[in-house]
Amino acid sequence: MPVFFRVKKGGMIAAFFYLFQIQIALATDAVTNEVETPPLKEQLKTKALTAKLHQTSLWSALLHTENGHANIVDPNFLLSLPDFSPKKELQKTIDFLYHGERHNVCRFPSRYLWLKQALGAPELPLNECPDIVEFQRKAPVDQISIAFASENLAQPASMMGHVFLKFSGKNELGQETTHAISFYTDAQTLNLPKLFFDSMVIGKTGYFSLSPYVEKQQLYVDQEQRSIWEYPLLLDEQQKQLISLHLIELKQSRLTYFFQKYNCATVINFIVALSGKQMPDKKWWVTPRDVVKNASRIGLISGAKIITPSRWMVRALAAQIPHAEQTTIRDHVLEGNIANKIDLAGGESGLIRLEMAQAYNQYAYLSGTLDHDRWLSNDRALSEKKSLLFPEKFLRTDDRHNPINAPGERQITVFAQHMDGKDALGLTIGPVSRTLNDDNRGYASESSLQLFTTTLRLPLDKTTPKLERFTLYSVQSLLPYDRLTGGISGRFGIALEPQRDSQLNIRQAFAISGALGLTIRIANDVDFYTLAGGGAGYTGNNAYLYSTLEGGALLREMWDMKTIASVTRTDNQINSGTHYYTIMLSQSKFINKEYSLNLNWQRDYNQQRERDIFSVGLKKTF
Repeated sequence: MPVFFRVKKGGMIAAFFYLFQIQIALATDAVTNEVETPPLKEQLKTKALTAKLHQTSLWSALLHTENGHANIVDPNFLLSLPDFSPKKELQKTIDFLYHGERHNVCRFPSRYLWLKQALGAPELPLNECPDIVEFQRKAPVDQISIAFASENLAQPASMMGHVFLKFSGKNELGQETTHAISFYTDAQTLNLPKLFFDSMVIGKTGYFSLSPYVEKQQLYVDQEQRSIWEYPLLLDEQQKQLISLHLIELKQSRLTYFFQKYNCATVINFIVALSGKQMPDKKWWVTPRDVVKNASRIGLISGAKIITPSRWMVRALAAQIPHAEQTTIRDHVLEGNIANKIDLAGGESGLIRLEMAQAYNQYAYLSGTLDHDRWLSNDRALSEKKSLLFPEKFLRTDDRHNPINAPGERQITVFAQHMDGKDALGLTIGPVSRTLNDDNRGYASESSLQLFTTTLRLPLDKTTPKLERFTLYSVQSLLPYDRLTGGISGRFGIALEPQRDSQLNIRQAFAISGALGLTIRIANDVDFYTLAGGGAGYTGNNAYLYSTLEGGALLREMWDMKTIASVTRTDNQINSGTHYYTIMLSQSKFINKEYSLNLNWQRDYNQQRERDIFSVGLKKTF
């Protein structure tokens, strides 16, 4: 018995030590595995870098970067500053989201959503973010549209138009809501040189706003009389959610507005790129029209709707009605009780008269000519007539005015010139440019816009190349006058330009000039205009004032051609104390949407001498 006991006991002790060793080994393996398995954030970073997510266009769109350059320099938006790179920012973002507080996701919800979709990253509590919950409650996103407000040449900040987003959807109460999401800066100043310097060199504070869409519509359409084009976007639910969450990130960031590189157009362009589709290559300058064209080119646009201001509707419809009838409709609107006074017979012609009465009723009210009660009474009566007589009919919009179909807003012209018996070649570069010589039938009137347009002249006698002209800013509008809505023509410019002294010799001068006048459209394709004005010039140590008086005509001809002829009298340029005349004749042939051929002749003369300039140029618009 004792011997048996000792053997048994020794076997149990051995078994105990054997099992103890196994447990130690298992525990050691468990510790070893825990050490060898990277943390979640490291796993995600490895997967992200292996997939090269930092090189994707969608990551660039989320960061608002171009070729690695950051447009938003805010440490709250870019975690890798001051040593920013897309790769470092991706790593920092994963660290921030998955190795920190739960609420970190509230700062970068769209980055999180994208990483979740691309890497299968774990869920994070978006529903615990008050700003996101509130934003999605106020601005449901059943439909996202691009909205384009047409240009307003009277306001430098709006001379190329404005582009923003429209969010539409039903809120928690089942009510339809629409909101405008817009990026802009404060540009309310008459000091244009300071405005350009601040917005192009220093940068101005950028504002990112969410507002009821009806407020934007009232501002642009009713107050400023600018058309709004709406373009619904073809986006799936994930794309719409990504865009919606990205707006939260932008709203929490400090944005700096730069007129030439980070404006309303570039911001909306980045947001549209969150669709994941490859955007067209960036040109010199992204304009609001470019955003619409880009979205159309990549197949995101599903249609178009225009909201036309009353003034332009009146002008468009009046052109189809005899003058006597225009006057009659105007008088009946102002008198009230118009429903039974306007002749609505004739099918489409009756509809045009009714639509014009409605448009003029709105225009007269907005311009203060008509009181509220009479406006409301007229509107109700005309709306009832339209429902009764034309329930299914509507007016068609000229598709040439659609911004998608507008010509390019950048130009390069190569020309040959003969002046004073000498020949030269020249080059004009316009990063934002539209001239009176161009095909402007897609715009509301004949107009021009030039920003930073540079003309270089290379004499063929091997003399030094010269800067012939540098236009900092120039606008011109030859809006035809009509009896119902009026219309003033004018121009304004800031430029380094060639001017003539008393001997008609050319001298470079810095000038700020302007003029006002009247344009009369005597036929659909013929305009006559007159402008009176002047400017302030400076050359060397010589500052002076001068005046101009100009009359001219524009003819839009068959076979896509256009002729402009003008005569101008200029007094006291270069402080000459005398005057000279300029006769100009320009002929343009629009070869296609991109190319045009321009022939120009100019004669300057006074009592002492005369000088002729001939030129022929090929222009590319893109």
